[in-house]
Amino acid sequence: MEITDVRTVKLSVALDRPLGVSRDRETDSRGASIVVVETDGGIQGIGEGVGPEPSITERIVEEKYAPRLLGEDPLDVERLWSEMLTEDLYWDRKGQGVAAASGIDIALWDIAGKHYDTPTYRLLGGDTSGTGSLRAYASDLFWDVPEQMARRAGEYSDRGFEAVKTHLGRGIDADRERVAAMQAAIGDAELMVDMNCGYDIADARRVGRMLEEYDVYWYEEPLSPYDIEGLAELRRELDVPIATGENEYTKWGFSDLFEARAVDYAMPDAMRCGGLTEMKKIGALAEASGVRFSPHCFATGVGLAATMAAAASTPAFEWLEFDVTDNPLQEAFFIDDLTVEDGRVALPTEPGLGVSLTEEVLEYAVE
Repeated sequence: MEITDVRTVKLSVALDRPLGVSRDRETDSRGASIVVVETDGGIQGIGEGVGPEPSITERIVEEKYAPRLLGEDPLDVERLWSEMLTEDLYWDRKGQGVAAASGIDIALWDIAGKHYDTPTYRLLGGDTSGTGSLRAYASDLFWDVPEQMARRAGEYSDRGFEAVKTHLGRGIDADRERVAAMQAAIGDAELMVDMNCGYDIADARRVGRMLEEYDVYWYEEPLSPYDIEGLAELRRELDVPIATGENEYTKWGFSDLFEARAVDYAMPDAMRCGGLTEMKKIGALAEASGVRFSPHCFATGVGLAATMAAAASTPAFEWLEFDVTDNPLQEAFFIDDLTVEDGRVALPTEPGLGVSLTEEVLEYAVE
């Protein structure tokens, strides 16, 4: 079997209401770069690569990586990963080059599952929990007035999710007001707080102590991802666990985090960190370092399917991030309907990742 084509499909969804995060930042659309790998055996692989602009991912995939992959055996996943990311004179250590390669790598694992007629997670190690499902938290509660955030948090808890995540990071007083409202609304469920790298070390310390008062489950990305020393300092000083990693790349980047003892919950993003090939290695490093594995995933159904494959096959796995916003690019990709019951998401049974490019998905394609 040989690779005959590598291309991207750019998608964009306009949002009825902007999604607000820390420091008054918000977005009014959601874009995606879907990577499609064709083979002469008639098997099509689908992946996703995260980048701030799909057109940039498209150019990297189609101009840099595609020429060197044509004619190659798609089942040689490790070798092709190295061809993309460790064989150049000038390496892409982080950033969009790695994100684009991540999309290709995920597509290759989709091909492998289809070739061997089994779900991809079984090729990666199988269902380590033995339950056929993954524990998920509801993601995400974006910035709003406290009453609205509390109402939505309560709705997610009522749906059976044992944890709810929210975006804060607009000052300690405003953050406190919303944490108090949401904690009161969710009963016994856990509250996770994501700051989207919104604070410096001094303010992050103050806010972290406030979060301790409310017994928040984790404190996600309080600082810039560049400040590993600062994250380690917060972890030593605070009782609330530190979650980070969505902006980190490859096993080498996560090795630095683990060696610095800067993280309690590692959050690699399969669409950014190096694909499923790298996610498995990061999961193994996390297990060896005593760090829990809870991957980041706020993507299309392709990214969710890839994340589920990595999570299922990783012994250190704790939580699946499950998008509960009105995202038309989530369920539309799945061949079989997603089954979510009591906060648990059932693993796919279709070969590969269990996703396809449906007509419903292609309605959101852009030039």
